[in-house]
Amino acid sequence: MNKIQIRVLNLIFTTILVASILFSCSDDDNNNFSRDSKNIYETIDETMNEWYLWNKDLPNLSPSNYSSANEYFENLLVNQDKWSYIANLDELIAYLENGTYVGYGLAFKYDLNGDLRVKLIFEESPLAKKGITRGWKLVEINDFIIPNNSTENERKRVLDELEKSSSTFIFENNLGEQKTITANQQEIDQNSVLKYDVISYEGTQVAYLAFDSFLNSSESALNEAFEEFRAKEAKELVLDLRYNGGGSTTISNQLSSLITGNLYEGEVYSKVFHNDSKNDKDFTYAFSKQSSAYGFNRVFIITTERTASASEMVINGLAASPYLGPENVILIGSKTHGKPVGMYVFEEKELNLAIVPISFSITNVDDKGSYFEGIPVDYKISDDLSRDFGDIDETNFRAALEYIKNNNFPVITAAKALSTKEREFKKKGFDLLIDAN
Repeated sequence: MNKIQIRVLNLIFTTILVASILFSCSDDDNNNFSRDSKNIYETIDETMNEWYLWNKDLPNLSPSNYSSANEYFENLLVNQDKWSYIANLDELIAYLENGTYVGYGLAFKYDLNGDLRVKLIFEESPLAKKGITRGWKLVEINDFIIPNNSTENERKRVLDELEKSSSTFIFENNLGEQKTITANQQEIDQNSVLKYDVISYEGTQVAYLAFDSFLNSSESALNEAFEEFRAKEAKELVLDLRYNGGGSTTISNQLSSLITGNLYEGEVYSKVFHNDSKNDKDFTYAFSKQSSAYGFNRVFIITTERTASASEMVINGLAASPYLGPENVILIGSKTHGKPVGMYVFEEKELNLAIVPISFSITNVDDKGSYFEGIPVDYKISDDLSRDFGDIDETNFRAALEYIKNNNFPVITAAKALSTKEREFKKKGFDLLIDAN
């Protein structure tokens, strides 16, 4: 008998992981289900028919027409589903627990001038230890000079170089100073709290928190941040979720409960709905008691199209009318990704397989959800890649500070207004899931 374990990670990440951990031929509630030994296609079919949110729309496919379980799985998905996937179980769980992966520990994005810049970097990155921060421009890798406004082939060349186990980088900061660094890929546990601080701005104590992923390991880091906010008597909160693709609903609940200072403990935070055959599994999340909670009357949230899933759950949950309300959850940047649905991880240990289908939809206490087109912002502005997180001259953070000061957003120039389509540096492999190289 195979044991299929359901790991309730729920609002796991937005992007599909492929290549390096694809299967080949919350704090997690753990429920075990036994089923007869089956091949991978039968296992996939049984799981999808039972748990897939859109199970009534599953096509009737013949496994004999597919040489790859990955291709078979992808062809089962409805058009609306951009997220379900299957993966190598061991590698996936290692990431979900601690953000563990092998790489250089940073991610890139093109700025409005077509330069490739560091958009985030983790503490354990060998490049961070050499002084590289968000905002540095990558000008050369392994003797390949990266052109401005790179073509598709040139971007692929950079990706190929980043896959090498050792690379020599040349970075440049805003002063034109360059650093040449040779580094090796290494196993990295990412720090999901990228930065937190309390600054005094025009006489107001403003808390800033840049948060990258809702991992199990995030709990203590979030508590530490809010204890600092309380110790310094912060009056306003700027929550930077611009690249946060989601994760555990339990950590989402923790963050929202921290923000609201236990004021709504026990009241409905979100509602979860399954397919018709599983509606007996529907449930609600309540705001939980947090010893480190420090309440704010409103929150400014920086977002991009990479803000998704558990991040959107925080936005939607806090903006409900009985709580902060939409007028006190103020979004800056660009509209969010649009993932009002969640996933379970079904573990097939004998096959070292994780099946991760969309299994439920989510609303707030007001029954608002279905934001598949993304949650719109109150103030549209491009992602500012020129400065580090928490820099008061970074335009998104500055917009929040100006609103706190003047109760209005600043007038922005065309150059800083939201571009019609920001250019992400597309990655592949496990990096698609974790958004890091």
